[in-house]
Amino acid sequence: MDLSTAFGVLGVIANASWPLIKHRKFLLCGQVLACGFMFTHFWLMEAITGAVVMATAGIQASLAIPLESHPKFKSIYLASLLLTPFVVWLSWHGLPSVFSTLALVFFSLGNLQINTKRLRILLLICLFCWIGHSLLISSYPALVSNLIALCTSIFGLMREYARPNPDHQSIGATRSNT
Repeated sequence: MDLSTAFGVLGVIANASWPLIKHRKFLLCGQVLACGFMFTHFWLMEAITGAVVMATAGIQASLAIPLESHPKFKSIYLASLLLTPFVVWLSWHGLPSVFSTLALVFFSLGNLQINTKRLRILLLICLFCWIGHSLLISSYPALVSNLIALCTSIFGLMREYARPNPDHQSIGATRSNT
């Protein structure tokens, strides 16, 4: 197994795992780890757009972690969105770049969300973009990773919708107590 494939396999494992994490903060930490592995995989494959986008996504996922506990950090995260057009300009390689750029846009918008349902929906859209990118560059580890992450992301989203809404419970409990 060559080094690129080894990092791709680690990326598959990380990408299969992070969508299963329930808490936003740890889900984002899993994204950072997966981005690091996939950055290295793409870099070693000389898929520069994928590598640059993964580096940017890893930075943005890191910056999104404190948004829940420190809302004023939002301006710093929003400033990081300016990296997207720079990344597009810097790493443009035709059609694969379209898909990786769209993936970065949906990833960035998703991680901006504090509500994990909205975060997961936007990340599902992001995964469809990554599937397109992985097919175009013939990265089978990335494609496997994307497909597994898609399945685990769908499961994670279904779990979110199956979870009772705490706001509805408290309203019902308040009404029954009066």
